[in-house]
Amino acid sequence: MLMEAKAYNEASRALVLWGALQVDLARKAPDEAEREAAMDIISLLTPVIKGYLTDKGFEVAVNAQQVYGGHGYIREWGMDQFVRDARIAQIYEGTNGVQAMDLVGRKLAQNGGRAIQAFFKLVGEEAAAAKSEDQLAALASPLEKANGELQQATMWFMANGMANPNNVGAGAYHYMHLMGIVSLGLMWLRMAKASAAALANGAEDRGFHEAKLVTARFFAERIIPEAGALRRKIEASADTVMALPVEAF
Repeated sequence: MLMEAKAYNEASRALVLWGALQVDLARKAPDEAEREAAMDIISLLTPVIKGYLTDKGFEVAVNAQQVYGGHGYIREWGMDQFVRDARIAQIYEGTNGVQAMDLVGRKLAQNGGRAIQAFFKLVGEEAAAAKSEDQLAALASPLEKANGELQQATMWFMANGMANPNNVGAGAYHYMHLMGIVSLGLMWLRMAKASAAALANGAEDRGFHEAKLVTARFFAERIIPEAGALRRKIEASADTVMALPVEAF
């Protein structure tokens, strides 16, 4: 539980900061092409930042409460307040289901899919470049595979969404989480690369950078594999989701 909290929290903070950088570049970059590229990325990732990160933030808070056992429920520890505070974040921006529908229903198709194609390319290139480095290969290869799962899920939506829009609705939430895993994986790859370089250059705070590398491997081994299951959920279509009449509920 604690390693999951560390893996999600540190990568989520990195993603938020990278997203904020894209906002600045979209407004202030001197080159129009750079402004356009930054706007594409932040437009695509905004539902992921709002939806996936708040889902995982609440999950982390609940798990932290669970560490206390029965004592986690009582007010004296303060964990119950963290859980309540984290829960509201999933509702603030119109609920996370709406964020998922915005991602799949609007953001993927904007400008002919230019943003998602740029994202695939960015992740693919950085993962491919890192596979040859010993301290990064254990993360780069799973990330590359997860990026492939995201690509396949996107193609499935393109092939099956028009014929039956329910397929998009049924898979949107899983898709948001799949993109969230790939996005955090990219952040961990960048952090691991920076820490590996720092250690190679004799950094004094070795413990900090060694912890980064261990947590990156944890993310690769324990969280990135969920990408394949999410893609299979998406490709299960809306058949069983929509099969029962209202009266059955």
